[in-house]
Amino acid sequence: MGVANTCVSNSVKRKCGRIVGEKTMSAHTGAAPHLTLEERDLVTQLRDRLIHVMPEGIPCDLDTDLDLARWIRGYQRNIDRITKIFPVYVASRKAAGFDRSDHPERFFDIVQLKPYLPFIASSRLDDRVWSDEHNAFLFVERGWSQPKEFVKAMRSSDYLMHCFGYLEMLLQFILRREKAQEENKGPVQFIVLFDLGEVNLTDYLNPLSAQIRLWQLRSDLWQDWYPEMVQRIFLVNPPRLVSVLWKLARMFLNDENCKLIEIVSNKKDLIRYLPSWFVPKEFGGEFINKVPPGDESGASRRRKITADDHLRSYEVYRRKGVERPKSTHRDIAPEGSFTCVVDVPSEHALLWDFTTNGDVDFAIYANENEHHMVYPRLRLISTKVPEDGCIEDLPPGQYLFEFRNHSSFFNLKLDYCISVVPL
Repeated sequence: MGVANTCVSNSVKRKCGRIVGEKTMSAHTGAAPHLTLEERDLVTQLRDRLIHVMPEGIPCDLDTDLDLARWIRGYQRNIDRITKIFPVYVASRKAAGFDRSDHPERFFDIVQLKPYLPFIASSRLDDRVWSDEHNAFLFVERGWSQPKEFVKAMRSSDYLMHCFGYLEMLLQFILRREKAQEENKGPVQFIVLFDLGEVNLTDYLNPLSAQIRLWQLRSDLWQDWYPEMVQRIFLVNPPRLVSVLWKLARMFLNDENCKLIEIVSNKKDLIRYLPSWFVPKEFGGEFINKVPPGDESGASRRRKITADDHLRSYEVYRRKGVERPKSTHRDIAPEGSFTCVVDVPSEHALLWDFTTNGDVDFAIYANENEHHMVYPRLRLISTKVPEDGCIEDLPPGQYLFEFRNHSSFFNLKLDYCISVVPL
């Protein structure tokens, strides 16, 4: 595949959206359609199935026809698969503390996430920039400008907790608007403007690099737990190596979400598909954000990562003033899992760290109850330092650590350490 736009093969364009300016329109243009009678029947079937497998039922905010229809559409009506994934999402949301009704208002003040916000240039527009025509609001993000430094300043769990909480915030904006809209409308969505102006594609050529793997985990989280929320993804200020960009998109996204992508080589083309008042001035439109802390396009102002921001190994033990015990090694078979049960007395904290040579689905449960997580199930990797964590104020009892090998082919090498220390 060549480097110019004209050298991108038709087969790739069909699978991965298109370059703005082509005559052929791709799928998913305009507002999402309202529910069909068949979809309403499927929503009823899904609701009944979920009630049977979720002891506490479907959370009230998620128990709407439009929200369940998002899952049905995103999973191509595969109710069996949704029934397995949806309860895990709900339990993880509760474990992370993201199930509060005021989550959108408090997200940017969450203590555990606040230290990492200066490194991420994501939208601070909430749902203010709204298009009735598209039944969608605007989301602006800038690609990582220092990916090799980024993975030294954040653990995968730190970044994925941020992404998890951010996606939940966007979902809550959607649910609030759906609650207020007319009944004959379809699901609310958002439109993404993703700025690649500061991205160097050579940083993403190694598929085994930490930044590629971390970006894949973020994409999986979005696609698994937040289906059908995105209406369109416009990639602005693209690099000249468009063919490489398509390959990256196909690596991160499933076929349906790949079709959402539009590469905008010329800023003037963007307002052919979106109202000029909806598009930030920086990208060829008229909109100028005047609400802090976002910049004029609505993205948070990112600062440069320096060596002072790099993480240190085993910091969780130093903060508690305890010595780290010797780690334990385990090999986990493909698609296998390893669990470890720990007794936690009252007025004690739970500390852990681990490294792996691949993706691991990690979670912590109370009393071995899969519906009662105290740490959400996240797919993690070891970046430049070990994964670690600490949970305080736990009720006394047994807590189960679960490490699940995501690979279907290779053993997972796990080195872990778990400690219980006084508060």
